[in-house]
Amino acid sequence: MTAVENNLSRRTVQWWERLGAALSGPWAPRARPGGGHVHCEPDWSWHLVLSDHDLWCVLDGIGRARLNGRDIALTAGCALMLRPGDKIDAYHDPRNPLTVAYQHYAHDDASQGTVVNDCPPDLLLPRLVHLDDLPELRRHLDGLARLRRRPGPDASARTTAALVALLLEIHAQAARAAGDLPALMDRRVHDVVEWLARHPTRRLDLHAAAASAELSADQFSRLFRRETGQSFRAYQVTVRIDRARELLAESGMTVSQVAKVLGYADHRLFVRQFKAHTGTAPGIWKRSA
Repeated sequence: MTAVENNLSRRTVQWWERLGAALSGPWAPRARPGGGHVHCEPDWSWHLVLSDHDLWCVLDGIGRARLNGRDIALTAGCALMLRPGDKIDAYHDPRNPLTVAYQHYAHDDASQGTVVNDCPPDLLLPRLVHLDDLPELRRHLDGLARLRRRPGPDASARTTAALVALLLEIHAQAARAAGDLPALMDRRVHDVVEWLARHPTRRLDLHAAAASAELSADQFSRLFRRETGQSFRAYQVTVRIDRARELLAESGMTVSQVAKVLGYADHRLFVRQFKAHTGTAPGIWKRSA
């Protein structure tokens, strides 16, 4: 990594730290009345000047909007992050009506108990975000909807936490679109990586992994290395050694037992791989944990 890249990386980390601190402190979002999923009627249109913040996400359908004088095409995966004072006029194609998820919210000054509209400009989401993972956003929105249907003494705290997670997810998707965060891992590789993480004691054959991705072994190997930076075999070893470190540190298992449970028929191979990854022998690691 060059000095310029390292500096950019530090700035990116610092920005995310500022955002996290703001959303959990002086700029904490509070859900306001108005939120849910709507299948818009054929003759639907929307004309409004916003009095609060509104997340407005198109899940399906086709339409158009004019936001503060800017024309926007509305399609699935288009999220409008509306702010107080914004003026919007929106319409849709009655033959392909919009399905929309939305949530009104405000940013509270916890110390003063007042609504804050002058949020730090560089921490505001752009008014238009093209989502690259709509299913993940829907998962967050569905969680908010469930909380709205279950009022109780914990509702406010849980709703705020869910809203923070939702806004952070949109920030992440906006950052990926801008090139400020790495792109999502290819789904075919992601599914295999998730399986390996859940089953560190099992072996997955390259050909079986490739078949699950509907690729040849060579194609999958190249794709896997491109997405993870490691060969398929090296990645599996890394997963097993990571699990070995946890077992040695947190369980009463011996080194031999850990090697066996992780599928090593050759104890010496386990020791060599562990030392190559950690710089120390597993027995020393266990005693120092």
